[in-house]
Amino acid sequence: MGIRYRTTIEAMAWRTLVPGIALMLSAAALASPLRAQTGTVEGVVFDSLARRPLPAALVQIVAAPPGHEAYSATADSLGRFRVEGVRPGSYIAGFLHPLLDSLGLVAPYRAVTVAAGETASLPLAIPGAASLARAICAPVQDPRTDPASRTTGTLVGRVIDETNRQPVAGSLVAAVWSELVVDARGVRRESRQVHGKTNADGWFAMCDLEGGDYRLRAERGKRATGFLDVAVGASEVDHVSLALGADSDSAAAADSTPRSGGATVAGVVRNSSGHPVEGAQVVVEGLGASTTTNASGAFSLSGLPDGSRMAEARALGYAPARIAVEPSRGETRSVTIVMDKQVKTLAAVTVYGKSGARLRDLTGFAQRRQEGFGRFVTHADIDKQGVFTTCDLFRRIVGLHVVDGGIYGCEVSMRGAASMMRPRGAGGACQPTVYLDNMQFQGTVGELAQTITPQQIMGMEVYSTATEPPEYPGACGTIVVWTLQ
Repeated sequence: MGIRYRTTIEAMAWRTLVPGIALMLSAAALASPLRAQTGTVEGVVFDSLARRPLPAALVQIVAAPPGHEAYSATADSLGRFRVEGVRPGSYIAGFLHPLLDSLGLVAPYRAVTVAAGETASLPLAIPGAASLARAICAPVQDPRTDPASRTTGTLVGRVIDETNRQPVAGSLVAAVWSELVVDARGVRRESRQVHGKTNADGWFAMCDLEGGDYRLRAERGKRATGFLDVAVGASEVDHVSLALGADSDSAAAADSTPRSGGATVAGVVRNSSGHPVEGAQVVVEGLGASTTTNASGAFSLSGLPDGSRMAEARALGYAPARIAVEPSRGETRSVTIVMDKQVKTLAAVTVYGKSGARLRDLTGFAQRRQEGFGRFVTHADIDKQGVFTTCDLFRRIVGLHVVDGGIYGCEVSMRGAASMMRPRGAGGACQPTVYLDNMQFQGTVGELAQTITPQQIMGMEVYSTATEPPEYPGACGTIVVWTLQ
């Protein structure tokens, strides 16, 4: 108050002696009313599905009713945001994030009131799994009143065209899994599947899936993705994206010969400590092409058809590691495969035992192999070939016609007596009869390929109708598989 009553001369002397202070007082006098006329909005963006903050979300605040006032901010690595200089009034707030796009959602809007000189709190969040499930799969049982619904989850996703990144409507999406069945016919694994279809925006939803691991595939006409590994959590909403390639039809996918202009997947294989894994074998599932990492852990696979597939790395001392990849025509997609699970390598041992029913069966395998009727594959042969899928193993056997496609990954056929009576496809090929461990397998060869891996096979016998032994009859040839026990 003392400055207010100074004389003009005293005031002039004050400004002459301390000009810097006068300028500071003038700036403060201007800024203070400005701060008093605006407010601040701050908060955290939260991902309720993953139960953690959502970084890099774009927060937008718009005047309500719509006016000229609009503000935005980007959430930091902890999901926090702060918007200063907001004029007092009522606003509508929301946020954008790629995760919302992958779920096909628009974040719910929230109202916020800003007062001059105050800070308004604005929590924003992706809705929780229960809310999303009710919105996507309504009507749905309430997990609070229905205990069974607590064991099921929801899978949502989108199918896009790899060439133009546009949604693909009318795609058939299949989720496949296997179950252990025990009945009067014995113990066996059977494949199960559920289907969904994409809407005009390429979206699909599969509700009430039991929590567990699935293999997911999208098809549209002759175009198809590979099978992707998908985990569905109980009482959760999980999401996935699948890309259909231009040349991902059955003929192109089955051809492992590199093609000019094809896609390339390159990258590095590391262990959990970040060190490169040398000598790891890398394969893109369903194509048969493979390569080995160099001393730096680097690899490259070229001439691949485009579209979503699984890449797998195997190395001695590690459990196999798998990741989803999206090869794109004319491009190189870079990936890093982390082999984070080590396994103990046991020394070789020799086991002696008395002959039993199981050994007698394998003795019969050896005898039939010595007689020379049919085609035979041993466990040692499989190790030398280095195949990763049973479909790839079938491709190596003369006489089997293997087409990569369908919900089981491949379809296997051969010529036989049944093909003469009921022609199916080019040349009248038909499905052979399958025996697994001396019992007839209740399913197709493609289903068998999804049930067991090449590493589980002790031996395999393939017979045409002219060479099949009497104990393994088949109207269209026979495939006999023996597994390790």
